[in-house]
Amino acid sequence: MTFSYLLGSPFSAFHALMSVLLAYWIYLDAKERGSDSSLLWAIGCTVFQPLVVGYLLYRSEIGGRTEPAGPTERAVGAFVVGHVVAVQLWFVLRSVGVFPQFVDDFAVELLYYALLFAVGAVPGYWLVWRRGWARLRRAFGWIQESEVAAR
Repeated sequence: MTFSYLLGSPFSAFHALMSVLLAYWIYLDAKERGSDSSLLWAIGCTVFQPLVVGYLLYRSEIGGRTEPAGPTERAVGAFVVGHVVAVQLWFVLRSVGVFPQFVDDFAVELLYYALLFAVGAVPGYWLVWRRGWARLRRAFGWIQESEVAAR
């Protein structure tokens, strides 16, 4: 019962898609920054997802980007951020009793996911697509010299 529930859950299905897109996004970013182990970063962050925080903190040490992210990379990043926010909201809202602990109906859970993803898409759009994270990094001085030269 639990195994079929996990396979039929929209959150699980989209999490599998997000894992692949996360690997692709990190691979492109690490490669653009000149990392010799961009594939290793991508695989490591996908297998052990808390490593993503470490990558985000360490990536400025790898080097700066010479060019801003393209539309494909920004779309993938916006989806990943939107999904992460949706999943975190799902866990929080289930734990405080807003959503039931178990949802048997696939369509109802898909509706929950769509609503929460719409909420998560806002920070994903602002942070990744509109380059809000880059603006925050510049405001706090968290920028590499090679990135300053590329502007």
